[in-house]
Formats: sequence, C-alpha cells, structure tokens
Amino acid sequence: MTTKELEKHNFLTWCKYADARELEDAKWKNHDVWERLYSEYSDEIEVINKTKQVYESVSQHEIGIQRFDLSLKISI
Repeated sequence: MTTKELEKHNFLTWCKYADARELEDAKWKNHDVWERLYSEYSDEIEVINKTKQVYESVSQHEIGIQRFDLSLKISI
C-alpha cells in the first residue's frame, strides 16, 4: 500500500467513525489539511455521510436491520 493509499484509507475511516464535533474540530484545527483531503475524497465522503444518515434514520425509528432481515425470512 502506497503512502497516498494509506492516507486515503485512514482519512476515510476516520470520517466514517468521527462524530460531528470531531469533524468540526478537525476542520478548524487543521484547515489546510482538511481542505486538501476533503477536496480529494469528496465523493467518498458524501457516500459515508449518506450511509450515516440512513443508519441514523433507521436507528431513530427503532427498525433494526436484523429484525427487518428476520421478517423477510419469515414472510417468504
């Protein structure tokens, strides 16, 4: 794995698990680095953000993914 690939992997993994406060802190503390990485990987970050939104929506409505899968198996 090249240095660039490792940087991408680490940044996207961090974006995936960071909460909103951590993301805002990073934007302010490391503005130049944040802007560079965000512009390079903006498409991947948008996918991560949409996935987080779907997960949070499902969690808020108490529709567990496992329960949903189980109900599909039972109804078949």
